[in-house]
Amino acid sequence: MTTAHGLVSIMIGAGVLIGISLACTANAIAMSVAARAVPEMVRSTVLGIVSAAGSLGALLSAPIGQMLNEGFGWRVGLAGFVILSVGMIPAALYAGRVDNIPLPKPAGDDIGNATAATAAETAFGNASFVVMTCAYMVCGMQLVFLTTHLPSYLAICGLDPMLSAQTLGMIGGFNVLGSLFFGWAGQRWNKLALLGAIYILRSLALAWYFMLPATPGSTLLFGAIMGFLWMGVGPLVAGAVAEMFGLRWQAMIQGLA
Repeated sequence: MTTAHGLVSIMIGAGVLIGISLACTANAIAMSVAARAVPEMVRSTVLGIVSAAGSLGALLSAPIGQMLNEGFGWRVGLAGFVILSVGMIPAALYAGRVDNIPLPKPAGDDIGNATAATAAETAFGNASFVVMTCAYMVCGMQLVFLTTHLPSYLAICGLDPMLSAQTLGMIGGFNVLGSLFFGWAGQRWNKLALLGAIYILRSLALAWYFMLPATPGSTLLFGAIMGFLWMGVGPLVAGAVAEMFGLRWQAMIQGLA
């Protein structure tokens, strides 16, 4: 993308390559590593900690990226993210050691070593999984506004573009709190009910924000609310999938969601 000069290059870089990269490195993989490495009694809490750690990246990277963009141009801003991503290489090598941990013995209803097609068929035959996945699609639409359209919306409202980076930083900070809370809550209450509550509260927050004139104060408060409700879905979805289908196929089935 740093060398892009047209739509095709942007689509290949931002669409195809980043999409593949996210599938190989993002929450589904990190959550699966953590779920396999810890006992079930603390799994949800640990998944919340993993999600919170990822949120710290958003807290730092959003303002750094904005400063690079404004000071040196968007190509240098992208190059900065390339440098940051190098840190994932040793992390991935270390996380891969989880494969040395023996998997628990499969339960009677565990899909075990079935093929990927069988696992997908089993997953979409589970009504709870299907409903959760449909809700996850709504989750994606809500978050696309924050990550893609919020800067343009603030510009239309005549606000400082730097406010979008500050808002993303606010989201990252409150992500940490939300991830820890919902990881803890998922250990104690129904995970699917908690997911439903998150999506409803997000929708109410979006409606409130759009009904009021956009100001720096309301935008930062909106970011704090959405941040608290953002990455909390990660430990809840990962924990729910592990409970439904076991650890052997958690990564692949969570990727389907």
